[in-house]
Amino acid sequence: MCYIIGGPTASGKSKLALWLAHHVDGEIINADSLQLYKSIPILSAAPDNAELAQTRHHLFGIYYDDQISTVQAWTQLAQATIENVIKRQKKPIIVGGTGMYLNALIQGISPIPNISTDIKKAVRALQSNLSKEDFYEQVIGHDPSIQGHLHQNDSQRLGRALEVILQTGQSIRYFQGKAQPILKQVNKFIVVMPEKDRLYNLINARVIRMLDEGVIQEVQALKQKVSLDAPVCKAIGVKEIWQYLANETTKEEMISLLQQATRQYAKRQITWFKNQVNDALVITDPFDPSQIAQLVRGKSAEFALEKTAS
Repeated sequence: MCYIIGGPTASGKSKLALWLAHHVDGEIINADSLQLYKSIPILSAAPDNAELAQTRHHLFGIYYDDQISTVQAWTQLAQATIENVIKRQKKPIIVGGTGMYLNALIQGISPIPNISTDIKKAVRALQSNLSKEDFYEQVIGHDPSIQGHLHQNDSQRLGRALEVILQTGQSIRYFQGKAQPILKQVNKFIVVMPEKDRLYNLINARVIRMLDEGVIQEVQALKQKVSLDAPVCKAIGVKEIWQYLANETTKEEMISLLQQATRQYAKRQITWFKNQVNDALVITDPFDPSQIAQLVRGKSAEFALEKTAS
């Protein structure tokens, strides 16, 4: 029995999770791929010391800069953590905006065998030397069953499909049909979804607050340790601040680009939740007592998310 809180960045998920933890004797488990990294707590909006002191948090700041955040690795960690929290008679509260993580808990992940390093390198080399159209034809040639299921622009999934069939001789679709959900029962799936204009204002304000908290210095320290292709540098904002530090943009341009990139990321998250989550309790304002009281009383009906993108 657990709670899941999802939604776009800056929507107020973490604050709601803290409130809920106090009311149901819960502990918070991170489901945000960027908040896994140790070195970017400001940029990833990870819980601060005051928030960490309020209740027990798990899977925050556990990865080094060069570690790749995968669904499989996170799911294994999350499953063990959830079981531990339940064993101690606490309520797990999984919170984050990485849809693939949340989907893995509910729908399960395919039991695909490990892919050898040689095959991964070979597939990456093939992708870099071929056009999207030609690479797509290569993958279809090995695995015709994915035709119509993967688009030629979906380079990541196409690469994965080719890796799988080269490693196992089986189509990736064979393994996808064997996925088993991790969570057998969820008390509530809560989606925090403010109105678009309000969310964008929250995002813009968060960027300014991050600057006040020292996010430029945080990325400067990162820049001295790693190159821009390090896994941690996939975090929204690293590239924009990196360019500013290299004197490629002004501070005002950097702020505008950072706000824009974050809004675009939020829009993609909104689309995912609206298209992938069928039933959820939708909270438009996590600071509205009349809305959050639903989580404890359970007297209000749950709402289906609209199947339209903002």
